[in-house]
Amino acid sequence: MKTKSFLFGAVAAVIAVAPANAGPLDAIFGGLFDTDSAQDREVEGIQFSNALYDGYLALSEERDDNWDLVDAEHFNHKARTAARRSSVLPDEPDDRWLRDDQKPQFADALLRMRKAFDRGGRVVAPQLAAKAQVSYDCWIEATEAGRSVQYQPSTHGEECKEAFEAAINGLDALATFQLTDFQPYLAPVPAAAEAPQASSFLVYFNFDSTVATDVGRASLEEALAAAQSDDGTTVRLVAHADRSGGVDYNQALSQRRLSVVMEAMGRSGVDVGRIVPDAVGETQSLIPTEDGVREPGNRVVEIDLVP
Repeated sequence: MKTKSFLFGAVAAVIAVAPANAGPLDAIFGGLFDTDSAQDREVEGIQFSNALYDGYLALSEERDDNWDLVDAEHFNHKARTAARRSSVLPDEPDDRWLRDDQKPQFADALLRMRKAFDRGGRVVAPQLAAKAQVSYDCWIEATEAGRSVQYQPSTHGEECKEAFEAAINGLDALATFQLTDFQPYLAPVPAAAEAPQASSFLVYFNFDSTVATDVGRASLEEALAAAQSDDGTTVRLVAHADRSGGVDYNQALSQRRLSVVMEAMGRSGVDVGRIVPDAVGETQSLIPTEDGVREPGNRVVEIDLVP
């Protein structure tokens, strides 16, 4: 990161004055860098957030093992944020020390990833989506680190780039629908075979309203049918609002939307004991936006059927 050059100088100074028997690196610098606070967290968020937590935690531990404490702390923070189910954004090219000729490839990769996410990639393929984001951050960090003689990354940029390309190619193949025209994803099957039951659904709502859109109502009906057909699943609900209003107002609005879906579940005969509800307002947007933006993709209640 752009603070790394300065911090490496400070670290070198500390090493120079440290006693010869000072012990492991963490013992010397434990008070300067937070590299392990994300470990052993209880994560019960949506599948995409859970996968981000696992990926960033692994990156943090690897960088810590290789004495890159600045990036170890950076990725530790991202893992901790994902565990809280808050939005975790990939690094921008301008966040890293890159040559001018290196920046366009990362800008293109970032745009490609965002387009796949906007087409619903985080819902239909959360593991692949998280793999793409973590591999992208690994790639851009390793490319920046490769410019320095002070640190040679253990995971080379080309390896991270290949992992990103594999993940994004798979994600592009699966993220085939638009958020504004959502249909639950079903894998292609032969005509004579029965289509598999979808387990994740997005119920979209009108602006500043607890009335679902036409697409949202269709998705809710699909979710109700799926929940009725398998009473052994837990029904996890997460209600959101976009960022066009105040935080408290949007929290209350997401709670009302949650109530609408829960009432529909109850009327359809779904045992309320199976439902795990949560309303998060604008704090955990599915599509990161600036404050005040009216984003239809964030006016939503997520429904996940968990075995």
